[in-house]
Amino acid sequence: MDRFDTDRLSVRHWRGALEGAARAELEADLAAILSPAVLAPLPPSLHWDGARESLPGWIEARAAESDVLLVTGRESGALLGLMILAPDPEAPEGPALHLGYLLAETAWGKGYASELVQGLVAARTGQGPLRLIGGVERSNPASARVLVKAGFAVDPALSDPGTEIYVRAVG
Repeated sequence: MDRFDTDRLSVRHWRGALEGAARAELEADLAAILSPAVLAPLPPSLHWDGARESLPGWIEARAAESDVLLVTGRESGALLGLMILAPDPEAPEGPALHLGYLLAETAWGKGYASELVQGLVAARTGQGPLRLIGGVERSNPASARVLVKAGFAVDPALSDPGTEIYVRAVG
């Protein structure tokens, strides 16, 4: 999945922003967005130490493991966050993507997360069977509500005491 739009968001693969002057702009935008509060509910592998010199390594690690999409405002063009899609080649039920997202603190509470996840579901519908999987720390009920609103359901067999795993089939 390389791109989709919603009413207020434009979502594009970040490969074009990893080169030249666009890379410097991306790094500056990410340095502003990746606050401790934004990163706190994410898995430790997605944390960044906050040092500007380590940001290129953080970006390269994300690019190596996942497809990363930039989430921007359709009108403003401002970077609001990232959507991370990691394929699961060993999923027994067929093609699967692990879904993650992060939004700048300034974008919280405006319905962007729900719009983003629902937009992904809509964009993938009709493109063949796919299982979307999202993990949510039990201490993050807002993110759980986002997934439920988009038609995801808890899979108790995949969940553990600290994390609920939500799944949704699209096709």
